[in-house]
Formats: sequence, C-alpha cells, structure tokens
Amino acid sequence: MRGKGVRMALPYSRPGRHRPPGLSGSFAAFALVVLVVALALSVAACGAGDGAPASDAASPDVGAASASSAPSAAPASPSPVASSPAAAATGSLSLLFPAPRGPLGLRVTGTGDWDGVPVRHVTYRSKGAVVTAVLSVPAGGGPYPAVLYAPGVSCRADMFAADVAALQRAGIAALAVDPPDGRDPFVEPVSLSPATVKKAQVRYVTDLRRGFDVLISLPEVDPERLGYVGYSWGGFVGGYLAGLRAPAHTWVLTYAGAAWVAADPGAAPGFVDPAEAIASGRRGAYLFQAGVDDPLFSRASVKAYFDAAPRRKRLDWYPGGHGDLWAMPDARMGRSHRVWLEKNL
Repeated sequence: MRGKGVRMALPYSRPGRHRPPGLSGSFAAFALVVLVVALALSVAACGAGDGAPASDAASPDVGAASASSAPSAAPASPSPVASSPAAAATGSLSLLFPAPRGPLGLRVTGTGDWDGVPVRHVTYRSKGAVVTAVLSVPAGGGPYPAVLYAPGVSCRADMFAADVAALQRAGIAALAVDPPDGRDPFVEPVSLSPATVKKAQVRYVTDLRRGFDVLISLPEVDPERLGYVGYSWGGFVGGYLAGLRAPAHTWVLTYAGAAWVAADPGAAPGFVDPAEAIASGRRGAYLFQAGVDDPLFSRASVKAYFDAAPRRKRLDWYPGGHGDLWAMPDARMGRSHRVWLEKNL
C-alpha cells in the first residue's frame, strides 16, 4: 500500500475538504463522485439495526471499571533469546498506536432490548473521547467468553443486534461500539489525504483497545476467552489490533481487505497497512468473510490480507457485493461467524 496516496471508494460527508498536491480539479471531482456513490453502498450495507433506544437515565459508573486506570493490554516483552521480525513489527506498531491510559469511566446510560434479550447502553473514556457502545452479558455469574464488535464507516453498533442477541443466548457476552466518525472528536476515515485517514485509523484502534479494557474489567467476563468481529472499517483496523497483540484469540474480519478504500494510510510517513500488522499477530483463529463482487475491497486485497494472517485461518467467499449478506436475517454469513466464535472461544 505504500507509494500511491489515493484509492477510490468509500467517502465521508466532507470529502472535499482535503486535496493532496498534484490532483487536478477534474480528477478530484471525479474521485469525489466515486466516493459518494461508494458511501451510499456502505450505508445500505450497515443494516437497519433493531436495537431499542436507550432510556434517558444515567446510572453510576459500572463496577470496578470506573476506578480502572490500567493501560490497554500491551504486547508481551520480547524474549531476550529471540528478537523475531514479528516482535520488531509489534514494537513498531506500538509507536504508531500508543497504548491508551487513564480511567475507563464506564457508565450505563440506559437499557434496551435487542432481538428479545436485555442490553445496556454504556459509555467509556478513550483518550479524550467518550465512546458510546452497547453491552450484552448473559444472566448468571459467569465468567463468560466475550466478543468485541466493530462496525464500518457510517454504521452503528445496532447493526449487530441479532448477532449479539444470539451470542447472549449461547452464553457469550459482547460489547458493540459506535465508530468514531459519528461523534466528537470527529474523524474522517474516508478522505483524499493519507494523514487524515491515518488519524482516523489511530482513533478507531484506540477506542477498540479501550473496548477490550472494558470487557476485561467486568467480573462476568473471562479475560482468557475474548474474540473480535470487525465489519468493513472494523475489519480493516482488526489487523492493527491483531498486530498489537490485543487480547483476543478468535477473530472474524468481514468485508475487509488490506488496501483502504480511499487515501492509503500507508502513504503517511511511518505508517503501515493492516496486512503488515496482522502478520505479527499471535496465533489464533482467523475467519475472513468476503463478497466476490465487493466494489470496495477487491479479491486481491482480501487475499493479501488473508495470506498475511497467522495460521489457523479460513477465507469464505460469498455472492454479492459489500455487505449484501450481512444484513439479511439469519443469513448463512451471520450464522457462520457465530459458529466460528462458539467453536473457538
């Protein structure tokens, strides 16, 4: 992904604010038209979401999480015997994505019902931001395995409502977050500026690392049995999380490839693409799900991502374009990823 600074596809609401030097007006206008069309595809693929709105009442901080000031799980120190390329790559990623610190400030802001199961609407702190999310925990004492869900651009956590509900019934907790392109501090994951796209990737990775901290802080969650599901943008940044040795052992990266859909963040000084990052991830179970006609992440991009991932791994191809099958109730893509989680967590 290094070198060329622009790749066509998914836009954001203000894509014209950045124009790298050397882009002609006609080319930039054409690029923006392509990006706007792609945004419509991505939003449609998010699904309608069937979560009930939160109540207005806020509760005190949740359990021990309110007092937590521990940093996100950091990669283990390299053995003095070996300084492997993977260890070196993880160290470089730690410089690009500094571990967030400070109190989590986990708070319940309301309750809701997702596909017949109770959920809690929560917020937590993430390096100058307040992240909104939905927490699902099975009844009983646990500890339960848990999954962090990460949506795509312009999507919201409730796109995963049916999946989170199914996992709760199977005895698996979940935290589904809202991505940072819809709240303060505002980021633009889709831009013609590599530096702007890089900033958005760092922001999302930071928020998700804090999401893992939230799950680990809960007494109902088993910290040794964590999984991650990333859709589109969430799947793209999943490679960075894996390379940073996030505490998940089971991964699902859906409708995502190694090449970003707008400006290439790897063209920003010192940055890397997620395929380079995931190659240094710990061994686990990696499931990739992709559309054969996805206009945002090509087959070559998906294959490069898959090839870089550690073993054990599987790549499943599905008919259609970006997100075509994810939003369909009880579609086999949704069932397949839940089976993968239940089997490997």
